[in-house]
Amino acid sequence: MIPSTPYFLIDESQFEQNIDDFWNGMKSRWSRVQLSYSVKTNSLPWILKYLCSKGVAAEVVSDEEYDLALLCGYKDTEIVFNGPCKGKEKYLDAVKRGAIVNIDSKREIDWLVESGIQNERPSTLGIRINLPTSQFDANDISYLDDGFRFGFSAETEELGIALERLGAVYDVSHIGFHLHCNSVTRNPNVYRSIARYAAKVADKYNIEPAFIDIGGGFFGGVPHKPKPEEYFGIIAEELSSNRRLRNSLLIAEPGSALIGSVVDLHTSVIDVKDTHLARVVTTDGSRVHIDPLWKKSSYRYSLVSSSESVFPGKQLICGYTCMDHDRLMSIDSDTELVAGDQIIYHMVGAYSMTFGGPFIKYWPDVYVSIDGQLEHIRSRMTVEEYLSIQS
Repeated sequence: MIPSTPYFLIDESQFEQNIDDFWNGMKSRWSRVQLSYSVKTNSLPWILKYLCSKGVAAEVVSDEEYDLALLCGYKDTEIVFNGPCKGKEKYLDAVKRGAIVNIDSKREIDWLVESGIQNERPSTLGIRINLPTSQFDANDISYLDDGFRFGFSAETEELGIALERLGAVYDVSHIGFHLHCNSVTRNPNVYRSIARYAAKVADKYNIEPAFIDIGGGFFGGVPHKPKPEEYFGIIAEELSSNRRLRNSLLIAEPGSALIGSVVDLHTSVIDVKDTHLARVVTTDGSRVHIDPLWKKSSYRYSLVSSSESVFPGKQLICGYTCMDHDRLMSIDSDTELVAGDQIIYHMVGAYSMTFGGPFIKYWPDVYVSIDGQLEHIRSRMTVEEYLSIQS
């Protein structure tokens, strides 16, 4: 079977390897661990079902993602519920049913205090901590001027007030810490800073957290980049140096580190023409598929071409949309592309396939390669299907 382009292709064996690498990296450095997958990174149901079968928890940030995880085989006790947009009913139900729930807004505290409910596993309640940017090397993070937007700040005592309010209905001496940080470099030293700050907060409020949720943002499956054992070696070194943290469950929430490197997008050249300034190569793929933030300018790629000649200049690779800025990349002094050739973009599994909605052309096919055989796991969206969900 030769699928028609465009289509995504998941490498099941590499996916399994990434998962094993994270499990092994965590277990070799810390005694109590839970690997959790960031569902927002790619919520394709096949992916969630596969991860569930590997014992990887689901980290969700909306009621919809929570329900999707349940439908894909997860139990409530296998879900980590994060984010500031939880719905009240789903949030309280998650607390009662023993999901790991990290509080991220004042209204969530209001809901708990007003309800007076007790969850089945009290050790699963956590609170997100706002990390001061001063804790990090300025080259590793963004938002230096305004700081990170999530969680409660110990510097302003918002965290102390939140803990005091929660203390009216819960024993917060063992509340979990959620400390995810957006890093632009994915430098392992970012996690050293996070772990050190966890110790600082634990000491300040006399807490022995039931868990430390260190968040995500790791490299995974990328050659010549830090590996899981390096990250968790640093994290374990810092956590073990503080007596209040030594018995905590360590949770990690990788997304792109698990799925990013195992997905290719296969596209075909549909037209080639020369303007007075450039060789323009139009394809049936688009930045819509693999660059939802429209920031990338290069990719790891392969060419499948019938041409034997090399184009001496620059070929501007463009998408199918009617937007002039739908330009994926430029390639220089490479195979001269002609209509019918293929461009395969590698390592494009993060924030693709399910990010955003249908635009001009609808979601493409998705296949998974299992032992050399292709399995069709999502059909491209039809106009009729699009119409049915808009009615």
